[in-house]
Amino acid sequence: MSTSGLVTGSERWVPTSGGHELHVRQVPPQGGAAPGVLFLPGLFSDGGFFLSSAGRGPATVFVERGFTAYVASLRGHGRSRWPRRRAYDWNFDTYVRHDIPDLIRGVAASHQGPLFVLAHSMIGYALLAALGADPSLQRHLAGVVTISSAVNDYSEGGLGKRVQLRGASMLARLAGRFPAKALRQGRWDEPAGLMRQFADWAPRGEFRSADGATDYWQALSRVTVPALVTIGAADTFHASPARGRKLADRLGGPVDFRVYGRETGLSWDPGHYDVIRGARAEAEVLPGVAGWMKRAGAVPATEE
Repeated sequence: MSTSGLVTGSERWVPTSGGHELHVRQVPPQGGAAPGVLFLPGLFSDGGFFLSSAGRGPATVFVERGFTAYVASLRGHGRSRWPRRRAYDWNFDTYVRHDIPDLIRGVAASHQGPLFVLAHSMIGYALLAALGADPSLQRHLAGVVTISSAVNDYSEGGLGKRVQLRGASMLARLAGRFPAKALRQGRWDEPAGLMRQFADWAPRGEFRSADGATDYWQALSRVTVPALVTIGAADTFHASPARGRKLADRLGGPVDFRVYGRETGLSWDPGHYDVIRGARAEAEVLPGVAGWMKRAGAVPATEE
């Protein structure tokens, strides 16, 4: 598909809590009705992680294979619209209870055909938590894919993990938000409440809401939609095969767990980002993910 065809995709905003409006860029394939993929970017990122303004990125692999791409940005990120009063007053639970459900419902309301969600990194386990906390969301979906998603604990990463999580939480509390852009760790800042939850979970391997009312580990058993959970073989700090397996094993439905690397036929052992971005990922990883979606949704294969 030509780059110019990608750039002409339409855009809209999905309303969510607190007066925020979430940006969604829709790019259809050439032809008629198609299965859809809602792309959700991870920490410090926006929809440009999947599809740049020039029409490049992982989403193009799916559009070229007959999918409609819905590339989203969460609140406070990318072209999503703030309310009149700007405040970093949300946390992980806000993504779980509001942004992700509202994006799924908003896209599903207008999409015809099977719909999938593909989420990277932290938003991958937020997606699964959202589906477990509100299982009714699953009726809109043919399947979900998480890439590089694993809840952080202190089982790996040693002292560096402890210092990073605690330090990030303290800095965010002092600054009012984690200044990812100023520190050149990402394009967008994240709220202090989110960073505090990460630091609170890790020492005991917890995964729960800030008020303690919802144990997300338990909620994952209510996720029954087909799921593909994937990790790069060289992803050892942000995620890991062991922690990815822990996430997959908690799900209540059919799960395909994959560790991508040389042992599974790739030309390299990918890490947290190059498992989904770059020429090698687009050639060796993402076509297989698209194939899994077509099988899960019983979508006829197109010629490659």
